[in-house]
Amino acid sequence: MSQINNSEEKLEKAKKIASKSANKGQYETIEENIVKFFRWISTIIDRLFFSSRYLGLFALLLACLAYFVATYDNSSAMLSSSKLLSNVGINARYNSETFELSGLPSACEVVLTGEAANVNNAATKKGACQIDLEGYTEGMHTVKVNAVGYGDNINTIVSPSEVTVTLKKKTTMQFDLSYDFINQNQLDSRYILSEPSFAQGTKINIRASQDTLNSIALVKALIDVGGQTGDFEINAPLVAYDKNGQAVNAEIVPSSVTASVQISSPSIEVPIRLKPVGQIPVGLAIDTAEIVDHQTTRIYAPENILNSIREVYVNFDMSTVTDNVDKDIMLPVNLPSGVSASDVTVVNVRVTLTTVETAILEDVPLKLHSNYNNLAISSIDQMSVNVELSGSADNVAAVEVDDIEVYFEMPSEPGTYTLPLYVVSSSHPYVSMTLERSNVNVTIVEANQ
Repeated sequence: MSQINNSEEKLEKAKKIASKSANKGQYETIEENIVKFFRWISTIIDRLFFSSRYLGLFALLLACLAYFVATYDNSSAMLSSSKLLSNVGINARYNSETFELSGLPSACEVVLTGEAANVNNAATKKGACQIDLEGYTEGMHTVKVNAVGYGDNINTIVSPSEVTVTLKKKTTMQFDLSYDFINQNQLDSRYILSEPSFAQGTKINIRASQDTLNSIALVKALIDVGGQTGDFEINAPLVAYDKNGQAVNAEIVPSSVTASVQISSPSIEVPIRLKPVGQIPVGLAIDTAEIVDHQTTRIYAPENILNSIREVYVNFDMSTVTDNVDKDIMLPVNLPSGVSASDVTVVNVRVTLTTVETAILEDVPLKLHSNYNNLAISSIDQMSVNVELSGSADNVAAVEVDDIEVYFEMPSEPGTYTLPLYVVSSSHPYVSMTLERSNVNVTIVEANQ
């Protein structure tokens, strides 16, 4: 039994060895085939690369491949660059002689795309956006916006791509012409400008839509006077304005006028007066205050203003003095309204301070002012009043009853009133005056009663 088992085991081992030998033979056959394939490929490559017969064909194939790669790269580059242009001006083609255009934006955006060099070159050009309304009639229209002036070798994208605009038929209306002098800060302040005269007259035609014409409040000639030193003639542009002072876009016929302006320099010599204002600090009094350098000045203004001026003033604020010593103060000359210049603009004022003295001026008579309705006083509780004087000893002593006026304003209707009293003195500016009582009781009647 043991021998039989041993025989079977030996038979099994023999089969396994035979099977391995068969597999090995198959592997060797595959390996030989692979080697043969690579040898064949190698032979083909050798013939192509090293055979003069096929070398030209191989070079041609390589050149075609290189051209294809280069062409592909350039084609890709042409689409790889873009640039955004902002605030590009937009204009319109339309019959401006007949129509007024509204609703057109002032600017648009343009995107340039294409080959980088072409895009950069186009960006330097003075291109624009444009709409074409040639042949369109009155009314509202939505039209395409095109980019022009950038060349044909780039692509453009415009935003907005279309706009809605309105064409309105023009009509003509006549307006009165007024004027403004501009750059007057560049004109010598001593010069006075005359009313300009216009060679074309004072009527101006404006051509626009009826809505625009209705919005115009005035038309002005803008006359530049900067740097002028004598009579001159100038071409002045015309501008139409609405009621808010905003310029109106309209066709003005003509667009400018010839303006003639005369320049003069009227003046008069007037005295400079010192005018005290404010209250001097308690305990102090002004003994003297005088202008020490300029007593007169020449002022410049139109004739009608000069005729009403007799003197100019320097305001001396007495509340600013604080010490009882002599001092010099520099003060500006105040010019009346309408006066353009003065030869003297500041003066030196010398002030002498001292201690304050007081006195009573008795029985200063009451006066009435402003009796416009010719009324009469039937009764009054007091005909005079005492006045307390405060100032330097010399100034107080110089005040007399005739130098002071104490008054009240006459009412406009009859009746019984308690009226305030006022005191003034033109000859003693450095003396303070206080009334013993501040009002008076009066009965007012018609003058014939």
